[in-house]
Amino acid sequence: MPPPPSSETKRPPPSFSFDPDDGPDRESDAPRGWVSEQVHVMAAAWARGEPISAAAILAEHPELDAESAVRLIYEEICLRRDAGEDVATIEVVNQYPQFRDELEVLLSCDRILRPLGRPAILPEVGENLGSFHLLAELGRGASGKTFLATEPSLANRLVVLKVLSDDQDEHLSLARLQHTHIIPLFSEQEFPERGLRALCMPYLGGASLARILEVLAETTPAPENRRGRNFLDAVQRIQKERPPTPISDSPYRRYLEQASYVQSVCWVAACLADALHEAHAHGLIHMDVKPSNVLIAADGQPLLLDFHLARKRVEAGERVSDRLGGTPDWMAPEQRLALTAVTAGRPAPATVDHRADLYALGLLLCDALGGSAAAKRAAGGKPWNRSRSVVSLGLEDVIQKCLEPRPSDRYCDAASVADDLRRHANDLPLRGVPNRSLAERWSKWRRRQPRGLSRNAAWAFAVAAVAIALLIGRAYYYQRLADIEADLKDGVQLQAQRRFTDAARVLDRGLQRAATTPGADRLRGDLSAERQRALRGRKADELHRLADIVRFRHYITSPVKAEAQRLVRDVQAAWEGRDFLLGRSSTPLAPEVERDVRADLLDLVLTWTDARVRLAAPDHADEARRQALEILDEAEPLCGPSLALNQQRRDLARALRQPESPGPPDPSPHSAREHCDLGRSLLRSGAFQQAAVEFQRAVELQPEDFWPNFYEGLCAYRLERFNEAVAAFRCCIALAPTTAECYYNRALAESALGRPTQAFRDYSRALDLDAKLTDAALNRGILSYESHRYDEAIADFNRALAATADTAALGRIHYNLALAHLARGDRAEAIASADEALAHGYNEARALRDGLNRAARPPR
Repeated sequence: MPPPPSSETKRPPPSFSFDPDDGPDRESDAPRGWVSEQVHVMAAAWARGEPISAAAILAEHPELDAESAVRLIYEEICLRRDAGEDVATIEVVNQYPQFRDELEVLLSCDRILRPLGRPAILPEVGENLGSFHLLAELGRGASGKTFLATEPSLANRLVVLKVLSDDQDEHLSLARLQHTHIIPLFSEQEFPERGLRALCMPYLGGASLARILEVLAETTPAPENRRGRNFLDAVQRIQKERPPTPISDSPYRRYLEQASYVQSVCWVAACLADALHEAHAHGLIHMDVKPSNVLIAADGQPLLLDFHLARKRVEAGERVSDRLGGTPDWMAPEQRLALTAVTAGRPAPATVDHRADLYALGLLLCDALGGSAAAKRAAGGKPWNRSRSVVSLGLEDVIQKCLEPRPSDRYCDAASVADDLRRHANDLPLRGVPNRSLAERWSKWRRRQPRGLSRNAAWAFAVAAVAIALLIGRAYYYQRLADIEADLKDGVQLQAQRRFTDAARVLDRGLQRAATTPGADRLRGDLSAERQRALRGRKADELHRLADIVRFRHYITSPVKAEAQRLVRDVQAAWEGRDFLLGRSSTPLAPEVERDVRADLLDLVLTWTDARVRLAAPDHADEARRQALEILDEAEPLCGPSLALNQQRRDLARALRQPESPGPPDPSPHSAREHCDLGRSLLRSGAFQQAAVEFQRAVELQPEDFWPNFYEGLCAYRLERFNEAVAAFRCCIALAPTTAECYYNRALAESALGRPTQAFRDYSRALDLDAKLTDAALNRGILSYESHRYDEAIADFNRALAATADTAALGRIHYNLALAHLARGDRAEAIASADEALAHGYNEARALRDGLNRAARPPR
C-alpha cells in the first residue's frame, strides 16, 4: 500500500549490491575508436528493441571527456527520433548539466538543420475540440489561436478558448494568479494526439485596448475632445460584431461615464498596475504588456491578458535556457539587450526584473494619451508629449519615471505606480515624483475644494497680508486633513481586502499625522478604532494560517513528538488570545472573519487537546484528559456546537470511565459544514470509508468549498482510489491555485498511478509555492534518482535537509542522499551520509554503511 498523503514519503530501494572491483578503467581520455564502437553497440541494441541509454554508458565510464560524452548523448537523441519518440531539448540539457554549454551549442545547430518536437495541429472554426465547439476566431499569435466557443456540457455557455501547442506553459502562470484585473482560468485540457493544450477562460465581451484606441482615433481624433464614456461607446461599437453580452450597471461603467479621458486612462493603467503587482508578488514578470494584451470588458472592467511569455526574473550573467521573449516596440532597454544576447547564445548582460513591466506600462500610457507616434518616440528615448493640453506636467513626470532607461531610476514597484496614477486622477499631490508645477497643485486643490477660494477671498479683501497667510495655512491644514482622511479610507479598504498588515501600517501613519493636527480628534478616534480592528484581523490571519497547517498535516496522522510539542505551545498561545479576537469590543471583526475565527479555533482546540493527552506521561494521562474536557467545555459556547467536539468529549469521558451523559444523541448532519465536521471526526479515527461518504455529501451541498474536496482526496488516496484522488486534488487546485499542499498530494496520487512525469511536475509546482515543503523536495529528488539524474537528486535532498529539523525526517533524507552519492560513484560522501542517517536513528542505513566500509578496505 502506498504512503498516505502529506505524512509519509517514498524512497529508493534500501538494498544495494556492489563490488570493490566494479567500475570503468580510470583513463584520462577515451580513445575515439572506443567511442565509435559504443555508438555502433547503441545502434545495434536499439535495432534489436533493447535500447541502451547514454546515461547508462556514462555512469559506467564517468572519466569520459565532454566531446565523447556529447557524441554518445547526441547518438541517443537520433536513435530516439528514429524510433518515433518526441525529444524535448530542454529536458536533454537538464539531464546532463555538466555538459550544458556543449549540448546547447550542438542542439542549437541541430535545430536549424532538423526541428525537434511534434508539430501542433491547430483547429479551425466550426470544429469540435474536446468538449468545446469553436464558433469564431478572435485572434492568433505566435503561440496559437484564440476562439470564441460554446461548451455544450454546461448549457452551451460562451467561453474563450486559447489553443496552444502543448509545449507552452501559460496556464502555469495564470493558475497561480487570482486578481480582479487578471483574466481568470476556468480549466485546462490536453489533446496529445494533436500536440495541443487548450485554456478555457470566461467570455466577458468587450474589446482589446488596442482596438478601442483605433476606434477612438477614427471617431474622436483629438484626445482633448474625448471623455471616459467614449471608451464605452467604442466597446459598444466593436461589440456589434460579436455575440451579445449582458451589460450590468457595474461600478466600472459608472466611473467611465462620468470621468474625463485622462482620468479614465489613469484609472485603467492603475488597474493594470494592480494586476502586475499581484503577478510580481508571485515571482512572475509579464514580459509583454501592450494595449493588445489588455481587455476592456463589456462592463468596463480592465483585464490583463496573455501570460504566455511570463517568467521569473533574469539575473545579470545568467545563461537563459528556457523561454525569453517580448514585443520589440514594447520592451524595456534591458529586456531588449537580454533577448539579443540570449538569441546569440550569450549570457544576459543586465538583470531583467519586474521593472521591465513598468517601462511597458509607461509606453502604454504614452500610446493612450498621445497616440502610437508618441509611444514610438518614447520607446526611442525622445520627448513624446508635444502638447500639454491633455497631459499635465505631473502626469508627464509619472510616465517619464516609468520610462527611465535605468531600472533603478523607475518606480520601485507597480503598486507605487498605481498609487500615483490614482492620486493624479483624484487631484491629489503625487508621491513618487516631485510636484514641480505650483499652478498644477493649485488647480488640483481648487478642484478638491471648489468653495474654498470664495471663503478665503472674503478674508483677503479685509486684510490682504493676513489673508495670504491664512490661505497658505488653510491649504496646508486642509491638505493635512485630506491626507488623514485618505489614510482612514485606505485602511478600511485594505481591511475589506483582508490585507490587515498593510491596513495597520497605513492607519499608523494616519494616527501620526492626526497627533500633530489640531481639530482632528474625530479622525483620530476613527483611526484608532480601525487600527484596533486591523490588528485583530492580522491576529485572525495568523490563527487561520496555524489552523490550515493543522488541517493539511494532522487530520490523518498525529504529529511526531517534537512537532506536537511546538503545536501545543502555538495553539495554547492562540487560545489565550481568544478574548482579544472574539471578546466584546466597540470594533468587532467583520462577520465573515469572525465566523472563520470560530471555525479555526475549534479545529485547533480539537487537535490541541488530543496532542496534550498523547504527550502526557502515563501517570499524568488522566489529569491531561480532565484538563482537555475543561477546554472543550469552554470551546463549545465560544465556537458553537460541533459533532466532532461531542465525539472527542465522549472519547475522553470514556477513557476516564465517567458515566455517559443522559442527553439526547447527536442530530444527523444536514449542512455541508456538519457533514464535513463529522467526516473529520471519522478521519481522525481511521474510518476512511465512512469519512469519504460524509465528505462526498458535503461536496454535493457546497461544491465550491475547499476543505471537503481536499479531505475527499485524502480519503480516496487512503482507500487506494488514486484516480479519484487526482480528480479531487485537481478541483482543490482550481479553488486554491496558490496552495502548495494541493500539488504535493496530487503528485503522490500520480506517483501511485505510475505517472512519474506528472508527479515530478506537481512536486516542482509545490516547491515553487512553498520552498520549505520538505517532503516535496525529498520525493522530487527520489524521482530524479530513479531517472538517473543524480546531481538533481542530490540538490533536492540537500534542499530537504535545509528545510527540516525533525530527526526522523533527517535520517530518511541522509539515507537517500547516501544512495545518490553512491550511484554517482562518490563512496566517501555516501559513507558520510550513511553515518549521518544512522546518527539520526535511521537503522536501515546500517547495512549500506557496513557494505560501503567493507568495499573500501583493500583485500588481504
